[in-house]
Amino acid sequence: MILLTGATGYLGSQIARELIARGQPFRVFVREPSRLDFNRAQVNCEVEVGEMEYPPSLERAVAGIDTVIHTAALVKMWVRDRRDFWRVNVEGLKNLFLAAAHAGVKKVIYTSSFIALGPSSDTKAGEGLENPGPHRNEYEATKAQALAWLRREGFQKYPVIALLPGVIYGPGPRTEGNLVGGMIAQYLAGKFPGVLGSGWKRWSFAYNADVVAAHLAACEKGKLGEEYVLGGDNRTLNEFFHVLSEASGVKRHVRHLPYWSGKLVGAVEIARARFMGHTPQLTPGVVDIFKHDWVYSSAKAARDLNYHVTPLEAGLRLTLKTLSD
Repeated sequence: MILLTGATGYLGSQIARELIARGQPFRVFVREPSRLDFNRAQVNCEVEVGEMEYPPSLERAVAGIDTVIHTAALVKMWVRDRRDFWRVNVEGLKNLFLAAAHAGVKKVIYTSSFIALGPSSDTKAGEGLENPGPHRNEYEATKAQALAWLRREGFQKYPVIALLPGVIYGPGPRTEGNLVGGMIAQYLAGKFPGVLGSGWKRWSFAYNADVVAAHLAACEKGKLGEEYVLGGDNRTLNEFFHVLSEASGVKRHVRHLPYWSGKLVGAVEIARARFMGHTPQLTPGVVDIFKHDWVYSSAKAARDLNYHVTPLEAGLRLTLKTLSD
């Protein structure tokens, strides 16, 4: 049986839907089962409630499990206690591996992120990249630290495969991990504030159905101890909004904002978050993300996992169709 963590998140929820579509029995490990977007009574799914920071709940979750798909992570711009990123994204990962080893789990598919590799302007770059810092925010720092630990110790100790998706977009819930979904919704509503910088920085846009398929392919034929970049269509942000305009038929002028103004807004947002309980819409660390290229090669995943990259034009059309259905 498969254990899926993070089933209420952006990517995890789509993996759950695909497992249901395939008739695959599975178990989910979640903090809040009420957030699951499917009727548990109508599918072959067990639910275990717990937290990555609480090992006994992980031990219950992995009992009788053959394969774990671990997508759970703290994916936020900011939290009041920044140590939460370390507790979930690094210590939680180690807790899971230890519990899985004790339970005799045969394979753990770990969802890392492109951000763990660091910025890249080379479309041929991939699994060999290292991200020593300086890191732009706590999410990047802890994802990079988790990957560094895997390379240093984890791959030798545990039966793990690391998948590193690009900037994921496509159908799914509007979580903080669904950054592109938020940009699309704001653009369509005429509320997108603007692109930070010139807009010529490139991102690796990965359609989420491709990423989901790669996770399930990794369960079957991924090689233990290996990393696989699940990149996407490497395009500039200016190209992204041009394609979005063409696909949606919504023509809007996209402003370009200087980085300093983003830093100022981010600082104000953080102050509001600290003193008023406000959820920040931007942080100085996120502004720094826009200063770099984040492009990669998915050649290894294409070879070993039959990974397919949906062109941005097709992916955005499919995404917009789900919004109108």
